[in-house]
Amino acid sequence: MEMHQVRYFLALCEELNFARAAGRCGVSQPSLTRAMKKLEVELGGPLFHRDRGGSRLSDLGIYLRADLERIDRSVTEAKLKAEQFLAAPVAQPRLRLMEVFMRVHHVIAVFVILVIGVGAKEFLFPPKKAQADINPSANMDVRQMQRDINMHNLPIQKMRDLTFVFDSD
Repeated sequence: MEMHQVRYFLALCEELNFARAAGRCGVSQPSLTRAMKKLEVELGGPLFHRDRGGSRLSDLGIYLRADLERIDRSVTEAKLKAEQFLAAPVAQPRLRLMEVFMRVHHVIAVFVILVIGVGAKEFLFPPKKAQADINPSANMDVRQMQRDINMHNLPIQKMRDLTFVFDSD
């Protein structure tokens, strides 16, 4: 159900003529007729009985009229309240305060997501272990091991032993 359908229905209730109701609502008569047919399909039955002399409310139309009038009044009141709120001098600082609160809220939310994200990353994707620790039967790259060992920091005696071991092979 759309608000323009409610307005058209109420105008038609008062005018009991599609052409006059359309003129009152500022739309063409076929537009008003289409809107009423869509509303009738949505509500499940005819809202008006159409005669040569005009239209009259059906039992369903009579039953729903008070509810649709209440909906129209509620929408009108809500629009009026919004206009009054926005026109009041107190409303402007209140709106600015709400904007500041929302921005601070967004910054805090992003910060929390980043902190949780970093923690979750370490939990979900732990640092990789050395390949030898994961698979003890894996082949070892001796050349890489030699590059990793800093030969300058070894005591001289051990370097001679290592040289002797490698020479004897």
